[in-house]
Amino acid sequence: MQKKYWNKLKPTHKITIMDILFSVLEFAASYNSYSNLRLRMRQIPAERPPFNLLRQELAGTSIYLDILQKTTDGINSIREESTETTVAQKGNSLMNNDAAPNDKFQQSGSIEEDKFQQIAEEKLVSFCGQVLREASDFQSCTAESANMDVHRVLELRSPIIVKVLRGMCFMNSQIFRSHLREFYPLITKLVCCDQMDVRGSLADLFNMQLNPLLA
Repeated sequence: MQKKYWNKLKPTHKITIMDILFSVLEFAASYNSYSNLRLRMRQIPAERPPFNLLRQELAGTSIYLDILQKTTDGINSIREESTETTVAQKGNSLMNNDAAPNDKFQQSGSIEEDKFQQIAEEKLVSFCGQVLREASDFQSCTAESANMDVHRVLELRSPIIVKVLRGMCFMNSQIFRSHLREFYPLITKLVCCDQMDVRGSLADLFNMQLNPLLA
């Protein structure tokens, strides 16, 4: 759908699809929450994984992030082009009043697209922040608990965390920089995570997003 029809949809339709996808993803995430997984672990033999929707959540996370990443990828260049176009249109309108209706239509389209970009940015930041916050809070529990259930739950949910961290590696650098104050405390709490794939994804995130800020 993304390849064939996504670019043909209006911003309002894209937002509706995002909201539907997120509602499905949110249901899977709530079913797979850290507390729910721990509760189910106590009801089954230790060698069996608890009932879960982790595969569905992982697939939904991948699609949702992909949509948001593609939508916000060129957000700054689009806004600059929109600003330049608006300025040019105002100049042309002063010189040629006959072009005013068409200019207003084009300007309206640019504003609508820009608003859609802002909504997508908010959704992206909110989703990544939520996943990292839950993971970092649970990571704090593992440091204080010797209960194996805690470590098993983190292991089960690590693919979701890895997917989000890897997605953040390719997040629009301006968006990442703008929200670094929100992301950084959550990221640093995961540095001591027992899961090597999570730590590896963190290293990639540091190299791709944080190192350029220090250069």
